[in-house]
Amino acid sequence: MRQAINYAVNKDEIIEGVAIGKGTKLGSNLSPVLAKYYQPGLEDLYATDIEKAKSLLAEAGYPDGFETTLSVPSIYQFHVDTAQVIAQQLAQIGVKVNIEPVEWAVWLERIYKGRDYETTIIGLDGKLDPNQILSKYLSDADNNFFNYKNADFDATLKSAVTEIDDAKRVELYKKAQTILAQDAAAIYIMDPNLNVALAKNLAGYKQYPLYVQDLSTVYFTE
Repeated sequence: MRQAINYAVNKDEIIEGVAIGKGTKLGSNLSPVLAKYYQPGLEDLYATDIEKAKSLLAEAGYPDGFETTLSVPSIYQFHVDTAQVIAQQLAQIGVKVNIEPVEWAVWLERIYKGRDYETTIIGLDGKLDPNQILSKYLSDADNNFFNYKNADFDATLKSAVTEIDDAKRVELYKKAQTILAQDAAAIYIMDPNLNVALAKNLAGYKQYPLYVQDLSTVYFTE
């Protein structure tokens, strides 16, 4: 079922329609910003294929589709808009999506902490350490709200942490990303651009791959 939904979701359509084309398509839970550790090629592992999606649903025992609730934090219009597009896309394979807007506090308590949900949309924090990004998928991780369990993934990521050979460590992180993609642990859509508008007389601003920005270098010009 997870693979079927992945095949039904058109990431390019979401990027164009919701992010106005300003986003990088993803295939696993790591951004190409971390170029050293990023495994390219996974973004098209589930290239949109409606007939393939329908076939997989039938194999899973849902030839006529099913109904599901998509819980979305209402304060993030970006996610709400994404939910609306996904609902339209999944309708093509017979999946009826009921969008449930929830308050942020509810999302954190019921979905993130309580893991009580059917489907959801959320943006995941960026980090500079690949282990901090991928460790949320470990079977025993407190923040594994995906309820993802894969012994091979656990062993791979834990080996990456203790591996002292840099090249081998990089390959282990790439393998971990590949496992997530092949397992369809989630639908990885995009790494949205961080768009910033500056006044003409403002200079010194630097972009970082984190939501926290250093403004100590910013200054006004004449």
